[in-house]
Amino acid sequence: NRKKDVPVYYSNGTHVDVGAKMGLFDRMNIEQKFFPLLNGGNMLHIWLGDANPDPEALYKLTKKITTQSNIGYYAYTKDLTVCSNCGKVTSPMRDQCPNCNSDSIEWWSRVTGYYQAVSGWNKGKRQELVNRYRTDM
Repeated sequence: NRKKDVPVYYSNGTHVDVGAKMGLFDRMNIEQKFFPLLNGGNMLHIWLGDANPDPEALYKLTKKITTQSNIGYYAYTKDLTVCSNCGKVTSPMRDQCPNCNSDSIEWWSRVTGYYQAVSGWNKGKRQELVNRYRTDM
């Protein structure tokens, strides 16, 4: 049974669907094969989950990516909630500010390399945001 009217979108990832439920190292092993073949425009997105990542784990992963893979461009991304009322920035995306309980919030995340307000994204990119498989570290 297929969903109707789901926005279609292109991603700037390389060969692995943004929603594929696979481990980060499996994704890296697939995607790194294509980086040397491409002239740019490709990026390994590491969508971080709700938990705050362990700094030592991020350091070790960064070292592994830069010294033991062919990944040329990568980014760690946390989805954010920005409160228009008190200015608090938190993660993950929430419907209400955990600091002042205001519902005057805006969601931010990375799309094609840059953090932006989700409200400015087209329907396809918003669907990609929903589909993203996130990794907790």
